[in-house]
Amino acid sequence: MAAQALAQHIFDVEKRRSERDAVSLRGSLHEPGAEPHEILIGNLSPFGFMAISTIDYLEGDLVRLHLPMIGEVNARVVWSLNDRIGAEFIRPFDARGYRAMVDSAPPEALND
Repeated sequence: MAAQALAQHIFDVEKRRSERDAVSLRGSLHEPGAEPHEILIGNLSPFGFMAISTIDYLEGDLVRLHLPMIGEVNARVVWSLNDRIGAEFIRPFDARGYRAMVDSAPPEALND
């Protein structure tokens, strides 16, 4: 995808259903049947996340993200640029469980 088209696609995708929390959380990510690898989650909402990954993913890839207090959640990659990916959860999770996870994160894990 050409750079301008990719930038427009990311802009369109970023018109979110809800605000995301800026975080700095370590998690693990993998495609079904593959070994998990560590990622750094930069922002998160009950509907999706953005992360830095050493593994390349393509738009449409199905992945599993392990989150503290939540466990594994399935997601679909909606954009990928260099070492960053954005994904939406297949099934948004409960807002109370999400809020409990974010509120329990150590202060150094949250960006202001």
